[in-house]
Amino acid sequence: MATQSEELKKIKADKKALNERQKAIRDSLNETKAERKEVRTAQALARKEIRAQKSNLRELTAKIYSTFSNGDSEALDSLADEITESSATLVGTIRTFAEAAGTLEEL
Repeated sequence: MATQSEELKKIKADKKALNERQKAIRDSLNETKAERKEVRTAQALARKEIRAQKSNLRELTAKIYSTFSNGDSEALDSLADEITESSATLVGTIRTFAEAAGTLEEL
């Protein structure tokens, strides 16, 4: 009977230790929950911006042939600047998304 009593005490102690460990893990996950949510929000915003920027870039590249046909050097130079600026913005947004993805992997 004494061995059963000791075994029961050991089981209760193990259960208590597991509960404490479970609580510690849960607290740790809750600490990063806000950070993960913030990163996912940044990714969603970046996706939205990328769609808009790609659309803008598509519109600009569609103007290339008509601008070439006109042969106006100032218009060509202006279009080239607009395409360069739009591309640079798109690249920056893609990098922002990549940084957020890296941060999410670390969490």
